[in-house]
Amino acid sequence: MVTGSPVALMSDKQKLVYICGPTGVGKSELAASVADGIGEIISVDSMQVYRGLDLGTAKPGKATLQRVPHHLLNIVAPDHRFSAGEFRRRALSAIAEIRSRGAVPFLVGGTGLYFKALEYRFSDAPEADESLRERLYREEERCRGVLHEKLVEVDPETARRLHPNDLVRIVRALEIHELSGKPPFEYLTGGGEQRFHILKIGLTMNREALSQKLEQRCMHMVGAGLAAEVHDLFYHGYDERCPSMKGLGYSHFMQYFKGCLSYGETLRLFIRDTKRYAKRQMTWFRRDRGVCWYNPDERGKIYATILDFTHT
Repeated sequence: MVTGSPVALMSDKQKLVYICGPTGVGKSELAASVADGIGEIISVDSMQVYRGLDLGTAKPGKATLQRVPHHLLNIVAPDHRFSAGEFRRRALSAIAEIRSRGAVPFLVGGTGLYFKALEYRFSDAPEADESLRERLYREEERCRGVLHEKLVEVDPETARRLHPNDLVRIVRALEIHELSGKPPFEYLTGGGEQRFHILKIGLTMNREALSQKLEQRCMHMVGAGLAAEVHDLFYHGYDERCPSMKGLGYSHFMQYFKGCLSYGETLRLFIRDTKRYAKRQMTWFRRDRGVCWYNPDERGKIYATILDFTHT
């Protein structure tokens, strides 16, 4: 199943491959297979950057890391406020390193906002203002949900894309608006010059099949020790105030350990929110008409497409 067409602008631009799709669809496994021997992988995942968050972020195992070099994994502490701008800077550096070795950069992951920040040359958004951020966080503490409501007023498009609990990105969006006077969405869409010559591979599958796979994935994470991983992070002082602890599974078990949820309710909400997140991701990616969509089991076709792209 192939739709769309690869994004290809100027032949003199650097080539890279982007593999996207909803969580749990099989991006990491496929990428490691097709990149083996020809490229290196850059993670485009807002949670895999954090050290100590392994099970709930489905980081690749040792065997995969030994077979194919990976970048932007385990690079910051759980309390670090990682941004799309920081991702862009680090990803550009990794791309340069990979190309210096004659390899193809494979960007793989479901954080579409990060890839969009890398894909185009936009005018830089305002730098972080810590005093403004602290004021915004205090507002949220006094009245939960007020910041998302503010974002709906100034930039409904960005507000629609962000979950009301995604406080880190909501604060950043409001910060951009207050400092620039522009809707943050303007920094992410339209008007930018594309940096690279990109082949975009999207993975998708039947909705019912993905739903069942996501439920099995969540239960596998729990069986592998996700609760213990969250408890260890909590024990070392990382709580819901940390950006990393707002991720799927981590926020749920954090509430469980604080006594706010029963174990059964924790599992139910973890599975439910994972499915909802996958749906939001697909809404985001479907807007990009340059994505060439495949089923995960069409590995041969995907590999042939990538080889044709990288050798022309």
